[in-house]
Amino acid sequence: MSETNNYSFNKVATTEGEVRFGDVMKNDTKMAVMIRRIFPSQFTHSQYIGMPMNGKLDGSIINSAPATYQVFCGEKPVDGVAGVFHAENGDLILNAPNGRIRILARDIDLYASGNGTDTGWINLNSNATIDINGATVQTQASDAISLGSERDLNLNVPGQYKISCGNFKVVEGADVSPVTSPLGSGSNTVNQTLDGLIKLIKSIA
Repeated sequence: MSETNNYSFNKVATTEGEVRFGDVMKNDTKMAVMIRRIFPSQFTHSQYIGMPMNGKLDGSIINSAPATYQVFCGEKPVDGVAGVFHAENGDLILNAPNGRIRILARDIDLYASGNGTDTGWINLNSNATIDINGATVQTQASDAISLGSERDLNLNVPGQYKISCGNFKVVEGADVSPVTSPLGSGSNTVNQTLDGLIKLIKSIA
């Protein structure tokens, strides 16, 4: 791949900063316009705004802020909206590998509007604890709700505990030992006992 050249490069600069037109970066990306800080700077990464016009990032805007990147808006919202970040296609990614992502608001809404089968999901995944705390916690599902745990499941209430259902069944904990209970135990069938044995093996593997 040949190097990108620009024969109409121009810049306006002082000792503190510059505006560069048609600059070609080290990775062969050509910037239509780039606003960059020069001196003084105590940062390792550059402080700049760039508009690539070739390569994979053609049409993008790159912001590099080695300190804090801040946007203030909403003194006079339009139709109640103070800010919009709209992605026509693709994903939006917030990445803070060495920090915490905090969303602070009067109210917070999460909506997923996919096709209801392979899209429309809201996924929460944690390798530690997911902690939910509120005056009232309500969960509804149009189809089913499942609660599963590899160890314990505790339901604790100081007041009334009510279950309303069409059918209620309690299944005993399985004796998964093929020695003491080769044909299953309690109300469990042989298949249920086998499932319990498989789950036990997976949990200790």
